[in-house]
Amino acid sequence: MKKYLLGTLALALALAPAAATAAMYAYVNQDGEVRTVEASDPNTAIRTAPGIHPRSGVMLLDSAADQDVVGDDVSGT
Repeated sequence: MKKYLLGTLALALALAPAAATAAMYAYVNQDGEVRTVEASDPNTAIRTAPGIHPRSGVMLLDSAADQDVVGDDVSGT
C-alpha cells in the first residue's frame, strides 16, 4: 500500500507543472501593435510570443479593464 501511495504521489508531482493554469499576457509586436499570448508564466510568454518586439516585455491581463490595451498601437517601436 505504501509503495502504491508513493508512486501515485510521485506521478502527481511530475504532472503538476503540465497542469499549471495558463494566463493571458499582452506584448508589443514588431509592428507596434499590442497582441496577446497565453502562457503559464511571464518568461514563457516572452519566449513564445510571435513577432515580439526586441524591447517588449509582457503584461499580465488579469481584469477586463486590462483587455482595453489589446489592439492599440504603440509609437516609437
